[in-house]
Amino acid sequence: MDKVRVALQRGVKGDVRQHTPLFFRLARPEERIALATLLAEQPQLQVHDTLMSQLAELARVLDPSKRFTKEGLRDAALAHLSGIAPEEYGVWVYYPWSHRLVHLLDEEEFIRVRTDRNRNKITRAEQHILANKRIGVIGLSVGASVCLTMALERSFGELRIADHDHSDLSNLNRLRSGVHQLGLSKTVNVAREIVEIDPFLRVTCFHEGVTRDNIDLFLTEGGKLDVLVEECDSVDIKILARQHAKASGIPVVMDTSDRGMIDVERFDLEPERPIMHGLVEHLDLGLAARVRTMEEKLPFVIPMMGLDKLSTRMKASMLEMETSVTTWPQLATSVVMGGAAVGDICRRILLDQHTESGRWFLDTEELISGERKNNDVPYSARSTPAPLTGQEMERMRERCIGAFGIALPMADAHARAIAEAGALAPSGGNNQPWRFYFDGSALLLFHDPAISHSELDGADFVPTLGLGACLENMLLEARSLGIGLEHNLYPLEDDARLVAILTSGGYVPQADDPLGALIAKRCTNRRAPSNIPIAQADLAALIAAGSTIPGCATHVLSTQAELERVAELVGRVERIRILNPIGHKELFHHELRWNKEEAQRTRDGLDLNTLEMSLAQRTVLGVAADQEAIGLVRAWNGGQGFTRISGDPIRASSAVVLISGVDAGTTNALRGGQCMQRVWLAATGLQLAVHPISAPILLAHHVRFGTGHGLGNDEQHEVLECFQRLADLFPTTAGEPLFLMRLAHADPPSARSLRRPLETLFTTRETQSVRP
Repeated sequence: MDKVRVALQRGVKGDVRQHTPLFFRLARPEERIALATLLAEQPQLQVHDTLMSQLAELARVLDPSKRFTKEGLRDAALAHLSGIAPEEYGVWVYYPWSHRLVHLLDEEEFIRVRTDRNRNKITRAEQHILANKRIGVIGLSVGASVCLTMALERSFGELRIADHDHSDLSNLNRLRSGVHQLGLSKTVNVAREIVEIDPFLRVTCFHEGVTRDNIDLFLTEGGKLDVLVEECDSVDIKILARQHAKASGIPVVMDTSDRGMIDVERFDLEPERPIMHGLVEHLDLGLAARVRTMEEKLPFVIPMMGLDKLSTRMKASMLEMETSVTTWPQLATSVVMGGAAVGDICRRILLDQHTESGRWFLDTEELISGERKNNDVPYSARSTPAPLTGQEMERMRERCIGAFGIALPMADAHARAIAEAGALAPSGGNNQPWRFYFDGSALLLFHDPAISHSELDGADFVPTLGLGACLENMLLEARSLGIGLEHNLYPLEDDARLVAILTSGGYVPQADDPLGALIAKRCTNRRAPSNIPIAQADLAALIAAGSTIPGCATHVLSTQAELERVAELVGRVERIRILNPIGHKELFHHELRWNKEEAQRTRDGLDLNTLEMSLAQRTVLGVAADQEAIGLVRAWNGGQGFTRISGDPIRASSAVVLISGVDAGTTNALRGGQCMQRVWLAATGLQLAVHPISAPILLAHHVRFGTGHGLGNDEQHEVLECFQRLADLFPTTAGEPLFLMRLAHADPPSARSLRRPLETLFTTRETQSVRP
């Protein structure tokens, strides 16, 4: 009696962790007295007594072949009482948290009636087996649906649930709960709902969630679990739970609430099976305990879920996390369906009807497909130029070589050395658009537009800068060999593919130019900057290095306020480039080399390792490669996170350098490339890291001089606005902006972009057969 009174007092006081109902069987005198006391002390208590209806259902269940009339059912119910007063039959169940008192059939008959509609999808023999099984569920935002589904089917005898969190308003998009239960522990909320369905089910709560200290208790105390359902958010606990479940031989089931993916790991049947099917073996699992932000979690979550298996909307939402959305999106439809699927799998595992490990998908968008909307902006692509051939190079040489008189012979080895130095120049996306043609005297530099073709560079401005850098390298290398090269730029007015004809002006004393010695050392360095100021003498040396190119100038910004403004503008334009369908395709599917093998095979493009990204950033980049996901981000006007990826390194840098020219015409752009290369080489000599950040200039020139093809009106307007604001940061006498780079003190790069072999770029007249 005292025990009952204490329990009653706990209920009256509203114990927030109370989740166990009280039972009163009136055939027992002490419980009859306790119930009378309860009713006297709580007159507001709600009483629900449908025992006679339950007895009528029982009569049908006990004799399913008999056809009962309404009166016959009533008589059968009364007969079943065998003279016992109705109020004394069965059990009265009191739910302290809701102040409800319910009159029910006692356990055996209650179970018989409540599970009758399971027959014979679940037989009575199978129901008996399930009644002796133990299931554990970790994580109750999604796991609550699993728990309730299994409770409805009565697929367990004991359910252990663990979650350290409480119900928040944002949980109510998928968690079955009322607003009056906000702030309530999720374990208590789920346990209460289960025992309100079936008070005879045993629910054990781990209110503190699963931790390293209690994981083994959760899995084994009071009897080893027969199945573990893992639905938690913590990557650390996901891994920990599987490691311990594997050690204990417990199968693990998971639903991801995305594309209806159900994951099963049969550690009971496959004790050597790697956790997560081996998908996380390449990761440092010890780091999982230290991740905090969504970005840090992604390198673990993506392999667990499978990047190629995620829905488009999930990928797009991931790119918006901690910018326009707070965390992983989950829908009630997916959670409820996942709860049903996991419940089904768990039941079949417990009944030895499912023995496989693996992953299965119940993707309703694929199973019940509808018309998919195309989020891409329509555009009409410019035709891609045909590759430049050796025959074309020879014909162009013949058209103009006579105008320059008889050239002095040049050694083949010298010509190759000069061309090889030119091929080490930087180029947009490391596409290396140059070709070299040597006729024994003259060395011709060509532009192969098929290599550098870009839908967002209508004026071929980007490859022209690279060709200027190539030309400067060639001139520097020639001087180091004691050769005075004379060069004629764009000798054919109707064909800009022939960039320059370089001929020997005779021997000159070998120049001890420090820039020439740095050609092979120069590279893009995207390592994290240190924000240490650059000495004024060093900045002056950079300006001086570029001043030798006619019509070009070098300008420096180095205050934090200036760097902040540049970071904002570059970030905005980089976001436009990534979200634009053409820009996205060119970056992710043409420029980037996603692994070492691809980089070695092509020897061009941007090796992923040169981006110096953290594992988390690489994971985000992999998600961003999905064109459909980016289409959704664009439709949502999202993608602000991309502004930080581009802008933050600028904010942490020491300076930004602008190369300007008289105008943006082809010849001046070529000279701008020469100036850029000289400044870059000088920075290399000062052990400064250099990273081009020219997106506002390059896209603006596409709009201004290349028709703006492929950019929408709003994109063009924003690009021009950012370009003008960038130009305004520099002196009014700066001229036309041509190129922008950031400078910083940083560790050496961990990787360098590769170059194509010279033999694929260098053609001699002797090896070229010209058709008549």
